[in-house]
Amino acid sequence: MNRGSLIFVMLLFSAFIGCSGRGRVLPAKPEYEIVPLKIVPLDNEVVDFCADDTRLLLLDISGTRVLAVDTGFSTVETIPISIRVTSPRGIYADRYYIYVYNDRALFRMAKDKLILSALLNNVRIAGLAVYAPGELLVSDEERQTVWLKTIFGESRNFLDRSDLARPRDLTVFPGGIFGVISGEGRLWQFNRAGIFISSLPIPPNMDLLGCDREGRAYTMQRGETVIWLVEDKKTMGYELKGVVSPMRFVFIGEKMFVLDSGRRIAVYSVPSI
Repeated sequence: MNRGSLIFVMLLFSAFIGCSGRGRVLPAKPEYEIVPLKIVPLDNEVVDFCADDTRLLLLDISGTRVLAVDTGFSTVETIPISIRVTSPRGIYADRYYIYVYNDRALFRMAKDKLILSALLNNVRIAGLAVYAPGELLVSDEERQTVWLKTIFGESRNFLDRSDLARPRDLTVFPGGIFGVISGEGRLWQFNRAGIFISSLPIPPNMDLLGCDREGRAYTMQRGETVIWLVEDKKTMGYELKGVVSPMRFVFIGEKMFVLDSGRRIAVYSVPSI
């Protein structure tokens, strides 16, 4: 084989590696843009929100209440927090509980009692995901650990720094599969036994993760207006029009809701290729 042929073969092999696995080339900028169906202003500043079945839960900046709204924003319910959470950062919900956290601790209150109690202390939460009814996966980027908080209050080390670097946000995919993004720029999928089943590259600095009803994964950097659809063969970027500083996104049905600057919620159709 002459030198020219050898170089051609090497370039062809490099191109093949670059399109799959760890060498997959990611787009440098979003290919598409999507416009909101509507933008709903909020009366009070909100630090975070989450999906709770077919409604949204909004954590007020005061740390004293949660606002529950339906997806049409026609019904609003005020849920008081029995003990004020200082400097609140985030909210999450499962079938039985509402979880609220700040920079130091995770709190929980049962939906039928609404009495707040500490669940996990000395933790800097990067993401939450329901593991089972009343059980929670908690990612802590500073300690490089994903904890399993059991229904009996026990904290187990589910994944640690030997498994992945700097775990960030978590999500639950259909079929009992979980996802976590890492500080090294990858989306990891793992099962209930903590065994990794796939790993995909994602754009750098991502810290938000979610999935739609079809099980497709999306990631975003807080404060940036681009959301990325991450699939095995491709990563697609969508510029979100109508927002300035997104803080969180969630999916309910065929809609995507984006909390913008703590002052409004933009509603989009789920991105499609």
